[in-house]
Amino acid sequence: MQELKENLAGLLKVKTILTLMIIIVFCYKTLADIELTSEFVMIASAVVTYYFAKDKNIDTERL
Repeated sequence: MQELKENLAGLLKVKTILTLMIIIVFCYKTLADIELTSEFVMIASAVVTYYFAKDKNIDTERL
């Protein structure tokens, strides 16, 4: 139960909210057949790549 609370609290972080909004807008525009600008696609791709490619085991103090 504690882990669930921590995960829900993590969803309230600003970067998570922005990421979810970008993905929701991307999906909506795609399904509604609205033209996507290349800038928006580039930003959405960068955000998704960051979240799925980041390594949680990296030592950030050395960077």
